[in-house]
Amino acid sequence: MPPRYERRLRFVSAESSRTPGSRFDVRITLALQDPGEDSDESESRYVGEASGVGDVILEPRLAVEATLTAIAEATGDPGYFRLLGIKVVHAFDTRVVLVCLRTSDDRSAQVVGAVPLSGAMARTAATATLDATNRLVDLVLDQAEDETAGGKADETKGKTAGEK
Repeated sequence: MPPRYERRLRFVSAESSRTPGSRFDVRITLALQDPGEDSDESESRYVGEASGVGDVILEPRLAVEATLTAIAEATGDPGYFRLLGIKVVHAFDTRVVLVCLRTSDDRSAQVVGAVPLSGAMARTAATATLDATNRLVDLVLDQAEDETAGGKADETKGKTAGEK
């Protein structure tokens, strides 16, 4: 049996801006490649945005929230992942961004993503979020497809062969 293609979201870009009034705006773009396709043209793009007023410590949280919004758009399940916390820690002579999430399914699993801080904080927080969620994105997409297929099957149940 050929290996099953696992769909994963890919980080595309992060934009973060701060206005003089301490307002942060973060925009995260993710891509999901269609199964079996190798070209960039087969990618679907998803954008998440988050805003807030506060200190620099707010930026990673907004980046995670924007990433979760983009993931929800991609999966069609806005409540599947819930942010429990984000922390920047010093480990092994480097700063690491840790993101902790909880799933809303029957297992209510806790998932953690960790990425060494390099470059922009918004990018690192977004990729840490993907580190935590990408293990489950294929499962969430499968569930959404099953529900959609189930809804279509329910619609055609009562119809005769001529009506389908």
